[in-house]
Amino acid sequence: MKLLDWRKWTKDKKLCREWLNGYIKKGTLRKIKLSKELYLKKAIHNLDFANWVKEKHNDELPELFGEERFYDWVINAYYYAIYHAALALISAKGYSSKSHNATLCAVIWFYYHQQRKLDEEDIELIKESIDREDIEIITETKDLRERASYDVSVSFELRLVEKAKNNAVYFINKVKKILE
Repeated sequence: MKLLDWRKWTKDKKLCREWLNGYIKKGTLRKIKLSKELYLKKAIHNLDFANWVKEKHNDELPELFGEERFYDWVINAYYYAIYHAALALISAKGYSSKSHNATLCAVIWFYYHQQRKLDEEDIELIKESIDREDIEIITETKDLRERASYDVSVSFELRLVEKAKNNAVYFINKVKKILE
């Protein structure tokens, strides 16, 4: 299966279902019995870790590392928190995923088309967080992650950290409500 612009899945329910079926047929999405709580626990774990490292930048890290900052890793942890929350959503439907795109497709199918519990903005957050592959280079998270990794401005990185944190907290809270 060649890759598709994920936005087409939100616009065309039939196309999304075809891709979902293809991912299931290939074994990229599989029926499982893993607990959604385990994925949500991992999402919160990543969120807590990112918050902890972010706070360490106030006192401890400057004492240990001087001007060195680790905001790029904080941003990565926030976005993996979103990804694990997305895995919790598909786990609640009885699936696991071996692919970022399959995860996104399943979330769009189950929570955008079937239940209407997520909107396009929520889907964009997931896409931003799971776009670790060179699938869609222009998406915001890949850009944020790259900018955080390669930009040298600490104040710029801190703004990215705050945005990533807000996105992660928002999405995890929304997933918790959906899964209640």
